[in-house]
Amino acid sequence: MQNNNGKQVEIGKSLHEARVAKGMSIDDIQKITKIQKHYLEAIEQGNFAELPGDFYVRAFIKQFADTVGVNGIELLNEHDDSLPDTQSEEYADEVSKDDVNSRVASRSREHRKDSFRKVIPTIGIIVAILVVVCGIWAVVVHTNSSSQTSISSSSVSVTGSSESSSSSSSKADDKKKEDKKSTDKKTTIKEVSATKYNVTGQKENTVTLKATGRAWSSIMADNKTLFQGSQNSGDKKDVKLPADTKSVNISLGNTQGAKILVNGTELKYDKNTPLTTQITLEFSK
Repeated sequence: MQNNNGKQVEIGKSLHEARVAKGMSIDDIQKITKIQKHYLEAIEQGNFAELPGDFYVRAFIKQFADTVGVNGIELLNEHDDSLPDTQSEEYADEVSKDDVNSRVASRSREHRKDSFRKVIPTIGIIVAILVVVCGIWAVVVHTNSSSQTSISSSSVSVTGSSESSSSSSSKADDKKKEDKKSTDKKTTIKEVSATKYNVTGQKENTVTLKATGRAWSSIMADNKTLFQGSQNSGDKKDVKLPADTKSVNISLGNTQGAKILVNGTELKYDKNTPLTTQITLEFSK
């Protein structure tokens, strides 16, 4: 390698200034160019003797310059006399190595092409076999489909009668569901006055008298007596009201010793309800 320290320092200084102006560090240049850090530092210091050989001086300088925004080719041409001769014996050796590598790579590509050409007939055979298998499968599926259609046609009459019976069964189930819904509705008791209440929610209703102490009571539905008598603490009397009952009168001899429930929902006495009284229940759906 020819030695011209003044020119080499000038090249290194120009690259250093360009790198700093770009706001880049030596580590940044190393990541981009893949050139080892101590070689980059040697270039900036103008110490080209630290580089691995004459062949790499121009290559490393050009990569460095292009990375920091300097035209690498112009920089090399400007300082051509102070840089190692690229036609040195070392350069020739590197070129020879490149030629050998190129020939090896070319032979490798040809080998891959030949291998692929050999495989093509095998691929064609496999594709042909797949086409035949798919054709056989399509025929089998079509045959099975035709058989299923025939079976379905022969069972139409049976299906029709089954649907008829299913329809009747479905209607019966729907009626049961409607009846269940009507009985599942929540009973609502709304106070009108201290002795009068409106009851809604059910078609069929049951009034329950539950004694918590000694009590006398009676129940009349639409002016017809359904129950009357005395109860002791713990006694319970369920009275099922006739269908379409509109009004019920309940006479109580001791409101503090008797509870009234309609379909399991307790009637809450008004605070002004007297000890002995008559409660009127008005029913609506």
